[in-house]
Parts: sequence; C-alpha cells; structure tokens
Amino acid sequence: MADYTRIRTEVDGGVATLILDRPEHGNAVDDAMHSELTTVFSDMGQDADVRVVVLTGAGETFCRGGDASPTRTFTTLTGLTPIQEAQRIVETLLALDKPVIAAVNGDAIGLGAILATLADVAFVARSAHLGDRHVLGGVTAGNGSAALWPVLVGLNRAKYLVLNGEVLTAEQAADVGLVHEVVADGDSLAAATTLAARWSALPPYALQSTKSVLNRHLKAAAREALGYGLALEEQALAGPEFAAARRAR
Repeated sequence: MADYTRIRTEVDGGVATLILDRPEHGNAVDDAMHSELTTVFSDMGQDADVRVVVLTGAGETFCRGGDASPTRTFTTLTGLTPIQEAQRIVETLLALDKPVIAAVNGDAIGLGAILATLADVAFVARSAHLGDRHVLGGVTAGNGSAALWPVLVGLNRAKYLVLNGEVLTAEQAADVGLVHEVVADGDSLAAATTLAARWSALPPYALQSTKSVLNRHLKAAAREALGYGLALEEQALAGPEFAAARRAR
C-alpha cells in the first residue's frame, strides 16, 4: 500500500479507510488507479490488522467513473490488460470476506457506481447521484452492472437502469435497492465509520464467514456473466461507436 499513488489508506482500530484520491478530477479512474484497484482488496484481505474496510472518495465526489480524457492511454501497471484488470477488481472485491462499507460522499458513476453498490453497505450523501452510463457512451456495460445488479434489484429493473443509462438520485437508488441508506451531505463517512467500529468489535470469524456465505449469490452471478460481459466490452472499446462517442466529448 505504501507504493499506491491514487488510493490513500488510513487504519485505526481494525478499520481501514480507503480514499480514492484524485479529487481534482472527481476521483475519475485513470490507468494508475485502475491498476491499484486490482490489488487493494487483496491487500486488505491479507492485512491481519484490518477487520473492516471503508471506501470513500477525496473531496466532494465518490468516483465519477473511468477517466475519459482523450489523452488516456489505457495502459496498466500490473501486466494485465485493462479488461483483465476490470475483472480482477470485481472478483477481488467480492472475494474479500472482511466487510466493505461505502461512504458515498458524492456522485458515483460507472465504475464508481459498481464499487458503491457491491459494498456490503453503502451510506450515500443526499445530493449524490448514481448510475452506469456505459451504453450511452457506446460501450457494453460489462464491468459489473449488467452482470450483478439483477441480483440486487431484480432482472427487469436492472435492464431498465442499465439499458437506459439511468442516473439516479440518492433517494431513488435507495428506493430500488442499489444502496442502503441516504444520509445528510457530509455525514456519509461518519455513518460508515460508526458501523465499521461496531462490526470490527464482533467475532471476526463469525462476521467474515457469514459475509462469505452472502456473497456467494453475487459470485455465482459473476461467474455466469462478468467474463462474458467484459469480453463484449473489450470489443466495444475497439469499435466505432465508442470512438464516435469519445470524439464527441
């Protein structure tokens, strides 16, 4: 973790707070952050001092999704392809038996929405918005929403959200079941750390093994659909629809 440049870590009393740290860019995921996200959850699993993980964003935004800058090269620091990294991010997040609490302090779009909704609990600031706009940008929604949101909200509702590229208010996201609780602006991190302190005091094996059972539902969906979706996303990223959408930005 000492070598990370895009994710800051603070550990206190068994709670590790991971802070996505590109506030001047709305914590958009550039190549370096994408690579760091492929290993950070595994690192948390191996750290004996950590019992619960809190994930938040620096500044006023949780994560506005992938960095869509025309200068982004889509290179990696891991030796994996970007699509392989995308799969690793989701799989290592789901494999982490230690509870993950998202403090969604601002907008969570694209990959930001995936991170927020795959956390075990998400406290969302009232003014925040959440959604996956992949389809509107000419890209297959392969990195998690199409594969996993049907488990969270049901297939028909997930189809509507993902195919339309819907961006929901915090209240709407809670109403459909994508997130867990809406809190006042500025209170998401406090709410997350309060719950994290409660969970870190529980018997760790009982807590972590129970989470592991619960996450088998999401892991099954990931085995069925995530790799397929990401293969299609890789094709879309090389295709004319994405190129046209990128030029139009």
